[in-house]
Amino acid sequence: MNSTFIRLNIALLFALVFAFSIRADELDKFVRAVMQERKIPGAAIAVVKNGKVVKKQGYGVASVEFNAPVTTETVFEIGSVSKQMTGAGILLLVEDGKLNVDEKISAYLPNTPDAWKNVSVRNLLTHTSGIKSYTAIGTGFELTKRMKRDDFIKALANYPLDFEAGSRYSYSNSGYNLLGFIIEAVSGKSYWDFLRERIFQKLGMTNTFDRDPKFIVRNRAMGYELENGNLIGRDYDLTDIFSAGAIVSTVEDLAKWDAAWRNDTLLKKESKAEAWKPFVLTDGKPHPYGFGWHVADFRGHRLVSHSGSTAGFNAQFSRFVDDDLSVIVLTNLGDAGFAGTIARGIAKIYVPEISIKAMKAQTGADAKLTQMFADALQARMENKFSAEFLTESLIKSLSTTRAKANNSRVAAFGAVKNFTFVGSETSGSSKIYRYKAETAKRLFLWRFAVNADSKISEMTLEDEE
Repeated sequence: MNSTFIRLNIALLFALVFAFSIRADELDKFVRAVMQERKIPGAAIAVVKNGKVVKKQGYGVASVEFNAPVTTETVFEIGSVSKQMTGAGILLLVEDGKLNVDEKISAYLPNTPDAWKNVSVRNLLTHTSGIKSYTAIGTGFELTKRMKRDDFIKALANYPLDFEAGSRYSYSNSGYNLLGFIIEAVSGKSYWDFLRERIFQKLGMTNTFDRDPKFIVRNRAMGYELENGNLIGRDYDLTDIFSAGAIVSTVEDLAKWDAAWRNDTLLKKESKAEAWKPFVLTDGKPHPYGFGWHVADFRGHRLVSHSGSTAGFNAQFSRFVDDDLSVIVLTNLGDAGFAGTIARGIAKIYVPEISIKAMKAQTGADAKLTQMFADALQARMENKFSAEFLTESLIKSLSTTRAKANNSRVAAFGAVKNFTFVGSETSGSSKIYRYKAETAKRLFLWRFAVNADSKISEMTLEDEE
Protein backbone atom coordinates (compact mmCIF):
# COMPACT_ATOMS: atom_id res chain seq x y z
CA MET A 1 0.00 0.00 0.00
CA ASN A 2 1.23 3.48 -0.85
CA SER A 3 3.02 5.06 2.16
CA THR A 4 1.62 8.50 1.37
CA PHE A 5 -1.90 7.05 1.44
CA ILE A 6 -1.20 5.43 4.83
CA ARG A 7 0.15 8.70 6.26
CA LEU A 8 -2.90 10.58 5.03
CA ASN A 9 -5.24 8.08 6.65
CA ILE A 10 -3.33 8.19 9.92
CA ALA A 11 -3.47 12.00 9.86
CA LEU A 12 -7.21 11.89 9.17
CA LEU A 13 -7.72 9.45 12.05
CA PHE A 14 -5.80 11.69 14.47
CA ALA A 15 -7.77 14.72 13.26
CA LEU A 16 -11.06 12.91 13.93
CA VAL A 17 -9.89 11.77 17.37
CA PHE A 18 -8.82 15.33 18.20
CA ALA A 19 -12.17 16.72 17.02
CA PHE A 20 -14.12 14.25 19.14
CA SER A 21 -11.88 15.06 22.12
CA ILE A 22 -12.59 18.79 21.77
CA ARG A 23 -16.32 18.08 21.58
CA ALA A 24 -16.17 15.78 24.62
CA ASP A 25 -14.42 18.45 26.68
CA GLU A 26 -16.95 21.09 25.60
CA LEU A 27 -19.81 18.69 26.35
CA ASP A 28 -18.55 17.87 29.85
CA LYS A 29 -18.10 21.55 30.65
CA PHE A 30 -21.62 22.36 29.42
CA VAL A 31 -23.35 19.51 31.29
CA ARG A 32 -21.62 20.33 34.58
CA ALA A 33 -22.44 24.02 34.22
CA VAL A 34 -26.17 23.32 33.69
CA MET A 35 -26.22 20.87 36.60
CA GLN A 36 -24.62 23.43 38.90
CA GLU A 37 -26.91 26.27 37.83
CA ARG A 38 -30.09 24.15 38.00
CA LYS A 39 -29.04 22.23 41.13
CA ILE A 40 -29.38 18.84 39.43
CA PRO A 41 -27.99 16.10 41.72
CA GLY A 42 -27.20 13.58 39.00
CA ALA A 43 -27.39 12.98 35.26
CA ALA A 44 -26.40 10.39 32.69
CA ILE A 45 -26.01 11.09 28.98
CA ALA A 46 -25.41 9.14 25.78
CA VAL A 47 -24.66 10.59 22.36
CA VAL A 48 -25.01 8.44 19.24
CA LYS A 49 -23.59 9.79 16.00
CA ASN A 50 -23.72 7.89 12.70
CA GLY A 51 -24.67 4.72 14.54
CA LYS A 52 -21.82 4.84 17.06
CA VAL A 53 -21.98 5.80 20.73
CA VAL A 54 -19.45 8.64 20.74
CA LYS A 55 -20.06 9.75 24.33
CA LYS A 56 -21.67 8.20 27.39
CA GLN A 57 -21.10 9.33 30.94
CA GLY A 58 -22.58 9.78 34.36
CA TYR A 59 -22.31 13.02 36.35
CA GLY A 60 -23.05 13.87 39.95
CA VAL A 61 -24.79 11.54 42.38
CA ALA A 62 -27.59 9.00 42.12
CA SER A 63 -28.18 9.33 45.86
CA VAL A 64 -27.41 12.49 47.79
CA GLU A 65 -27.84 10.61 51.05
CA PHE A 66 -25.29 7.91 50.22
CA ASN A 67 -23.12 10.01 47.89
CA ALA A 68 -23.43 7.24 45.29
CA PRO A 69 -22.11 8.39 41.92
CA VAL A 70 -24.11 8.25 38.70
CA THR A 71 -22.72 5.85 36.10
CA THR A 72 -23.97 4.85 32.67
CA GLU A 73 -25.65 1.88 34.39
CA THR A 74 -27.61 4.02 36.87
CA VAL A 75 -31.35 3.33 36.54
CA PHE A 76 -33.60 6.41 36.21
CA GLU A 77 -37.32 6.81 35.74
CA ILE A 78 -37.84 7.87 32.12
CA GLY A 79 -41.47 9.02 32.45
CA SER A 80 -43.27 9.61 29.17
CA VAL A 81 -40.32 8.43 27.09
CA SER A 82 -42.06 5.14 27.95
CA LYS A 83 -44.75 6.10 25.41
CA GLN A 84 -42.33 5.24 22.59
CA MET A 85 -42.22 1.66 23.87
CA THR A 86 -45.98 1.42 24.36
CA GLY A 87 -46.46 2.69 20.81
CA ALA A 88 -43.95 0.13 19.55
CA GLY A 89 -45.85 -2.60 21.41
CA ILE A 90 -49.02 -1.64 19.56
CA LEU A 91 -47.18 -1.68 16.22
CA LEU A 92 -45.75 -5.14 16.94
CA LEU A 93 -49.31 -6.42 17.38
CA VAL A 94 -50.26 -4.71 14.11
CA GLU A 95 -47.40 -6.55 12.40
CA ASP A 96 -48.66 -9.78 13.99
CA GLY A 97 -52.01 -9.17 12.29
CA LYS A 98 -53.81 -9.02 15.64
CA LEU A 99 -54.66 -5.32 15.78
CA ASN A 100 -55.74 -2.44 13.53
CA VAL A 101 -54.89 1.09 14.69
CA ASP A 102 -57.96 2.48 12.93
CA GLU A 103 -60.32 0.11 14.76
CA LYS A 104 -62.44 1.55 17.56
CA ILE A 105 -61.07 0.78 21.01
CA SER A 106 -64.37 -0.88 22.02
CA ALA A 107 -63.34 -3.79 19.77
CA TYR A 108 -60.49 -4.55 22.16
CA LEU A 109 -61.68 -3.21 25.51
CA PRO A 110 -64.96 -4.33 27.12
CA ASN A 111 -67.26 -1.99 29.03
CA THR A 112 -66.14 1.22 27.37
CA PRO A 113 -68.77 3.99 27.67
CA ASP A 114 -70.94 4.92 24.71
CA ALA A 115 -69.27 8.35 24.64
CA TRP A 116 -66.06 6.63 23.48
CA LYS A 117 -67.69 4.84 20.53
CA ASN A 118 -65.82 6.89 17.91
CA VAL A 119 -62.41 6.70 19.62
CA SER A 120 -59.88 4.63 17.66
CA VAL A 121 -56.56 3.13 18.71
CA ARG A 122 -54.90 5.76 16.51
CA ASN A 123 -56.64 8.48 18.54
CA LEU A 124 -55.14 7.09 21.75
CA LEU A 125 -51.67 6.92 20.19
CA THR A 126 -51.80 10.52 18.94
CA HIS A 127 -53.52 12.17 21.95
CA THR A 128 -56.56 13.03 19.85
CA SER A 129 -59.15 10.89 21.66
CA GLY A 130 -60.74 13.60 23.79
CA ILE A 131 -60.60 11.28 26.82
CA LYS A 132 -59.67 13.32 29.87
CA SER A 133 -56.17 12.71 31.21
CA TYR A 134 -56.20 11.37 34.76
CA THR A 135 -53.29 13.68 35.57
CA ALA A 136 -55.70 16.58 35.00
CA ILE A 137 -58.25 15.01 37.35
CA GLY A 138 -55.89 14.96 40.32
CA THR A 139 -56.92 12.17 42.68
CA GLY A 140 -58.27 8.65 42.44
CA PHE A 141 -55.49 7.14 40.31
CA GLU A 142 -52.80 6.56 42.95
CA LEU A 143 -50.39 3.66 42.53
CA THR A 144 -51.45 2.26 45.92
CA LYS A 145 -54.91 1.53 44.49
CA ARG A 146 -53.44 -1.01 42.02
CA MET A 147 -56.35 -0.20 39.72
CA LYS A 148 -57.41 -2.89 37.25
CA ARG A 149 -58.60 -2.28 33.69
CA ASP A 150 -62.34 -2.27 34.34
CA ASP A 151 -61.97 0.00 37.38
CA PHE A 152 -59.79 2.38 35.37
CA ILE A 153 -62.33 2.61 32.54
CA LYS A 154 -65.19 3.04 35.02
CA ALA A 155 -63.39 5.89 36.79
CA LEU A 156 -62.73 7.73 33.50
CA ALA A 157 -66.24 7.12 32.18
CA ASN A 158 -67.55 9.60 34.76
CA TYR A 159 -65.99 12.43 32.74
CA PRO A 160 -67.31 13.60 29.36
CA LEU A 161 -65.00 13.79 26.37
CA ASP A 162 -63.10 17.07 26.18
CA PHE A 163 -63.73 17.14 22.41
CA GLU A 164 -64.81 14.93 19.53
CA ALA A 165 -62.24 12.27 18.67
CA GLY A 166 -59.78 13.41 16.02
CA SER A 167 -60.77 17.08 16.12
CA ARG A 168 -58.06 18.32 18.48
CA TYR A 169 -54.79 17.36 20.15
CA SER A 170 -54.65 17.27 23.96
CA TYR A 171 -51.94 15.30 25.75
CA SER A 172 -53.62 12.44 27.60
CA ASN A 173 -51.90 9.93 29.85
CA SER A 174 -55.25 8.15 30.08
CA GLY A 175 -54.97 7.24 26.41
CA TYR A 176 -51.60 5.55 26.92
CA ASN A 177 -52.82 3.60 29.93
CA LEU A 178 -55.68 2.35 27.76
CA LEU A 179 -53.12 1.31 25.13
CA GLY A 180 -51.40 -0.79 27.78
CA PHE A 181 -54.69 -2.51 28.52
CA ILE A 182 -55.22 -3.09 24.78
CA ILE A 183 -51.78 -4.73 24.55
CA GLU A 184 -52.82 -7.04 27.39
CA ALA A 185 -56.22 -7.85 25.86
CA VAL A 186 -54.83 -8.59 22.40
CA SER A 187 -51.63 -10.41 23.40
CA GLY A 188 -53.04 -12.38 26.33
CA LYS A 189 -50.04 -11.31 28.43
CA SER A 190 -49.45 -8.60 30.98
CA TYR A 191 -48.12 -5.34 29.56
CA TRP A 192 -44.82 -5.87 31.36
CA ASP A 193 -44.37 -9.46 30.18
CA PHE A 194 -45.16 -8.45 26.61
CA LEU A 195 -42.61 -5.60 26.59
CA ARG A 196 -40.04 -7.77 28.32
CA GLU A 197 -40.36 -10.61 25.80
CA ARG A 198 -40.91 -8.65 22.59
CA ILE A 199 -38.74 -5.58 23.20
CA PHE A 200 -36.42 -5.55 26.21
CA GLN A 201 -35.01 -9.08 25.91
CA LYS A 202 -34.78 -8.91 22.11
CA LEU A 203 -32.77 -5.70 22.23
CA GLY A 204 -30.61 -6.65 25.22
CA MET A 205 -32.15 -3.96 27.43
CA THR A 206 -31.30 -5.81 30.64
CA ASN A 207 -31.76 -2.86 33.00
CA THR A 208 -35.20 -1.69 31.87
CA PHE A 209 -38.09 -2.43 34.25
CA ASP A 210 -41.31 -1.32 35.94
CA ARG A 211 -40.66 1.60 38.32
CA ASP A 212 -42.98 0.22 41.05
CA PRO A 213 -41.19 0.82 44.39
CA LYS A 214 -42.07 -2.70 45.53
CA PHE A 215 -39.44 -4.07 43.14
CA ILE A 216 -35.77 -4.16 44.08
CA VAL A 217 -33.88 -2.57 41.19
CA ARG A 218 -30.10 -2.54 41.39
CA ASN A 219 -28.44 0.84 40.76
CA ARG A 220 -31.76 2.69 41.02
CA ALA A 221 -31.33 6.44 41.42
CA MET A 222 -33.19 8.42 44.07
CA GLY A 223 -35.45 11.23 42.88
CA TYR A 224 -35.39 14.83 44.12
CA GLU A 225 -37.30 18.10 43.80
CA LEU A 226 -36.47 21.73 44.51
CA GLU A 227 -38.36 23.60 47.22
CA ASN A 228 -37.43 27.24 47.86
CA GLY A 229 -34.17 26.58 46.07
CA ASN A 230 -33.26 23.58 48.23
CA LEU A 231 -33.24 19.88 47.37
CA ILE A 232 -35.91 17.70 48.97
CA GLY A 233 -36.84 14.05 48.52
CA ARG A 234 -39.62 13.41 46.06
CA ASP A 235 -43.23 12.77 47.09
CA TYR A 236 -43.82 9.01 47.18
CA ASP A 237 -47.60 9.30 46.86
CA LEU A 238 -47.15 8.23 43.25
CA THR A 239 -49.71 8.17 40.44
CA ASP A 240 -50.21 4.84 38.64
CA ILE A 241 -48.86 5.94 35.27
CA PHE A 242 -48.54 2.34 34.01
CA SER A 243 -47.96 2.22 30.23
CA ALA A 244 -48.00 6.03 29.99
CA GLY A 245 -44.73 6.46 31.87
CA ALA A 246 -43.74 3.83 34.46
CA ILE A 247 -40.58 2.50 32.82
CA VAL A 248 -37.12 2.83 34.39
CA SER A 249 -34.00 2.45 32.27
CA THR A 250 -30.39 3.47 31.71
CA VAL A 251 -28.61 5.42 28.99
CA GLU A 252 -26.89 2.16 28.03
CA ASP A 253 -30.26 0.49 27.37
CA LEU A 254 -31.75 3.53 25.66
CA ALA A 255 -28.78 3.60 23.27
CA LYS A 256 -29.82 0.05 22.31
CA TRP A 257 -33.39 1.29 21.88
CA ASP A 258 -32.07 4.03 19.59
CA ALA A 259 -30.10 1.48 17.54
CA ALA A 260 -33.25 -0.59 17.01
CA TRP A 261 -34.96 2.40 15.36
CA ARG A 262 -31.90 3.34 13.35
CA ASN A 263 -31.34 -0.21 12.07
CA ASP A 264 -35.00 -1.33 11.82
CA THR A 265 -34.26 -4.37 13.97
CA LEU A 266 -37.45 -4.17 16.03
CA LEU A 267 -40.13 -2.92 13.64
CA LYS A 268 -40.57 -2.91 9.89
CA LYS A 269 -39.71 0.29 8.01
CA GLU A 270 -43.41 0.79 7.30
CA SER A 271 -44.17 0.69 11.02
CA LYS A 272 -41.43 3.20 11.80
CA ALA A 273 -42.81 5.54 9.15
CA GLU A 274 -46.26 5.25 10.75
CA ALA A 275 -44.85 6.00 14.21
CA TRP A 276 -43.09 9.13 12.93
CA LYS A 277 -46.03 10.46 10.88
CA PRO A 278 -47.87 13.57 12.13
CA PHE A 279 -51.58 13.05 12.83
CA VAL A 280 -54.01 14.90 10.58
CA LEU A 281 -56.92 16.42 12.49
CA THR A 282 -60.46 16.32 11.14
CA ASP A 283 -60.07 19.91 9.87
CA GLY A 284 -57.22 18.72 7.64
CA LYS A 285 -54.41 20.33 9.64
CA PRO A 286 -51.47 18.12 10.67
CA HIS A 287 -50.35 18.00 14.31
CA PRO A 288 -46.70 17.08 15.00
CA TYR A 289 -47.23 13.92 17.07
CA GLY A 290 -47.00 10.31 15.94
CA PHE A 291 -47.16 7.12 17.98
CA GLY A 292 -45.29 8.09 21.15
CA TRP A 293 -43.03 10.54 19.32
CA HIS A 294 -43.13 14.28 18.82
CA VAL A 295 -42.27 14.82 15.15
CA ALA A 296 -41.14 18.28 14.17
CA ASP A 297 -38.87 20.49 12.15
CA PHE A 298 -36.38 22.00 14.60
CA ARG A 299 -34.75 25.02 12.98
CA GLY A 300 -34.63 23.25 9.64
CA HIS A 301 -33.62 19.84 11.03
CA ARG A 302 -35.96 16.87 11.28
CA LEU A 303 -36.39 15.91 14.94
CA VAL A 304 -38.28 13.01 16.53
CA SER A 305 -38.26 13.12 20.30
CA HIS A 306 -40.01 12.78 23.63
CA SER A 307 -39.48 14.11 27.12
CA GLY A 308 -40.51 12.47 30.37
CA SER A 309 -41.22 13.83 33.83
CA THR A 310 -42.18 11.99 37.01
CA ALA A 311 -41.84 12.95 40.65
CA GLY A 312 -38.10 13.40 41.13
CA PHE A 313 -37.00 12.61 37.56
CA ASN A 314 -36.73 14.22 34.12
CA ALA A 315 -35.66 12.60 30.85
CA GLN A 316 -35.17 13.53 27.20
CA PHE A 317 -34.73 11.34 24.12
CA SER A 318 -33.99 13.33 20.93
CA ARG A 319 -33.13 12.02 17.49
CA PHE A 320 -32.11 14.41 14.71
CA VAL A 321 -32.95 12.03 11.89
CA ASP A 322 -31.18 13.62 8.91
CA ASP A 323 -28.11 14.45 11.01
CA ASP A 324 -28.01 10.85 12.31
CA LEU A 325 -27.58 12.19 15.83
CA SER A 326 -29.33 10.96 18.98
CA VAL A 327 -29.00 12.52 22.41
CA ILE A 328 -30.27 10.77 25.55
CA VAL A 329 -30.34 12.56 28.90
CA LEU A 330 -31.61 11.21 32.23
CA THR A 331 -31.67 13.24 35.46
CA ASN A 332 -32.89 12.75 39.02
CA LEU A 333 -34.40 16.21 39.47
CA GLY A 334 -38.11 16.45 38.74
CA ASP A 335 -38.37 20.12 37.73
CA ALA A 336 -39.51 19.75 34.13
CA GLY A 337 -37.32 20.74 31.22
CA PHE A 338 -33.76 20.48 32.47
CA ALA A 339 -33.04 17.21 30.67
CA GLY A 340 -34.31 18.93 27.53
CA THR A 341 -32.04 21.90 28.21
CA ILE A 342 -29.03 19.59 28.45
CA ALA A 343 -30.05 17.58 25.37
CA ARG A 344 -30.46 20.70 23.21
CA GLY A 345 -27.10 22.06 24.36
CA ILE A 346 -25.36 18.78 23.52
CA ALA A 347 -27.04 18.64 20.11
CA LYS A 348 -25.74 22.14 19.30
CA ILE A 349 -22.18 20.97 19.88
CA TYR A 350 -22.60 18.39 17.11
CA VAL A 351 -24.96 20.42 14.89
CA PRO A 352 -23.97 24.09 15.45
CA GLU A 353 -26.44 25.41 12.89
CA ILE A 354 -29.36 24.73 15.27
CA SER A 355 -28.00 27.17 17.87
CA ILE A 356 -29.81 30.41 18.67
CA LYS A 357 -26.70 32.30 17.53
CA ALA A 358 -27.15 30.85 14.06
CA MET A 359 -30.72 32.15 13.73
CA LYS A 360 -30.84 35.06 11.30
CA ALA A 361 -32.76 38.29 11.84
CA GLN A 362 -35.92 38.44 9.71
CA THR A 363 -37.69 41.39 8.15
CA GLY A 364 -41.39 42.15 8.19
CA ALA A 365 -41.89 42.38 11.94
CA ASP A 366 -44.77 44.61 13.08
CA ALA A 367 -43.13 47.46 15.01
CA LYS A 368 -46.08 47.89 17.36
CA LEU A 369 -46.18 44.16 18.20
CA THR A 370 -42.41 44.07 18.67
CA GLN A 371 -42.55 46.94 21.14
CA MET A 372 -45.43 45.30 23.03
CA PHE A 373 -43.47 42.03 23.29
CA ALA A 374 -40.31 43.85 24.45
CA ASP A 375 -42.23 45.83 27.09
CA ALA A 376 -44.08 42.74 28.32
CA LEU A 377 -40.82 40.82 28.60
CA GLN A 378 -39.18 43.59 30.59
CA ALA A 379 -42.19 43.70 32.94
CA ARG A 380 -42.07 39.93 33.32
CA MET A 381 -38.44 40.09 34.43
CA GLU A 382 -39.64 42.42 37.19
CA ASN A 383 -42.55 40.06 37.98
CA LYS A 384 -45.05 42.69 36.89
CA PHE A 385 -48.05 41.61 34.82
CA SER A 386 -50.51 43.99 33.18
CA ALA A 387 -54.00 42.92 32.07
CA GLU A 388 -53.73 45.62 29.42
CA PHE A 389 -51.27 43.49 27.43
CA LEU A 390 -51.58 39.91 28.80
CA THR A 391 -54.49 37.49 28.88
CA GLU A 392 -55.88 36.46 32.25
CA SER A 393 -54.69 32.86 31.81
CA LEU A 394 -51.14 33.98 30.98
CA ILE A 395 -51.02 36.26 34.05
CA LYS A 396 -52.13 33.32 36.17
CA SER A 397 -49.42 31.02 34.80
CA LEU A 398 -46.72 33.68 35.23
CA SER A 399 -47.74 34.38 38.83
CA THR A 400 -46.93 30.97 40.33
CA THR A 401 -44.03 30.67 42.77
CA ARG A 402 -42.03 28.58 40.30
CA ALA A 403 -42.67 31.00 37.40
CA LYS A 404 -41.64 34.02 39.46
CA ALA A 405 -38.46 32.27 40.54
CA ASN A 406 -37.62 31.55 36.92
CA ASN A 407 -38.35 35.15 35.93
CA SER A 408 -35.89 36.31 38.59
CA ARG A 409 -33.32 33.78 37.38
CA VAL A 410 -33.53 35.13 33.83
CA ALA A 411 -33.44 38.74 35.04
CA ALA A 412 -30.16 38.00 36.88
CA PHE A 413 -28.39 37.71 33.51
CA GLY A 414 -28.91 41.42 32.90
CA ALA A 415 -31.07 43.75 30.84
CA VAL A 416 -31.97 42.94 27.25
CA LYS A 417 -29.68 44.95 24.95
CA ASN A 418 -30.85 43.47 21.63
CA PHE A 419 -34.37 42.20 20.84
CA THR A 420 -34.43 40.64 17.38
CA PHE A 421 -37.29 39.16 15.36
CA VAL A 422 -36.20 35.78 13.94
CA GLY A 423 -39.39 34.31 12.53
CA SER A 424 -43.09 33.56 12.70
CA GLU A 425 -45.40 30.67 11.92
CA THR A 426 -49.02 29.62 12.24
CA SER A 427 -49.84 26.88 14.75
CA GLY A 428 -53.51 25.89 14.62
CA SER A 429 -55.45 29.14 14.94
CA SER A 430 -52.53 31.01 16.56
CA LYS A 431 -49.78 33.12 15.01
CA ILE A 432 -46.44 32.45 16.68
CA TYR A 433 -43.61 35.02 16.84
CA ARG A 434 -40.02 34.31 17.91
CA TYR A 435 -37.46 36.82 19.16
CA LYS A 436 -33.86 36.56 20.28
CA ALA A 437 -33.23 38.52 23.46
CA GLU A 438 -29.55 39.18 24.05
CA THR A 439 -28.19 40.16 27.45
CA ALA A 440 -24.61 40.70 28.56
CA LYS A 441 -24.32 37.13 29.85
CA ARG A 442 -26.84 34.99 27.96
CA LEU A 443 -28.86 34.68 24.77
CA PHE A 444 -32.54 33.72 25.04
CA LEU A 445 -35.15 32.64 22.50
CA TRP A 446 -38.69 33.75 23.34
CA ARG A 447 -41.94 32.57 21.77
CA PHE A 448 -45.00 34.87 21.76
CA ALA A 449 -48.59 34.44 20.62
CA VAL A 450 -51.40 36.98 20.37
CA ASN A 451 -55.13 36.27 20.68
CA ALA A 452 -58.05 37.78 18.74
CA ASP A 453 -58.19 40.68 21.23
CA SER A 454 -54.56 41.59 20.45
CA LYS A 455 -53.42 40.47 23.88
CA ILE A 456 -50.37 38.29 24.48
CA SER A 457 -51.64 34.78 25.16
CA GLU A 458 -48.24 33.07 25.28
CA MET A 459 -44.76 34.18 26.35
CA THR A 460 -42.55 31.10 26.55
CA LEU A 461 -38.80 30.80 27.04
CA GLU A 462 -37.99 28.19 24.38
CA ASP A 463 -34.20 28.06 24.62
CA GLU A 464 -31.13 29.78 26.02
CA GLU A 465 -27.39 29.64 25.55
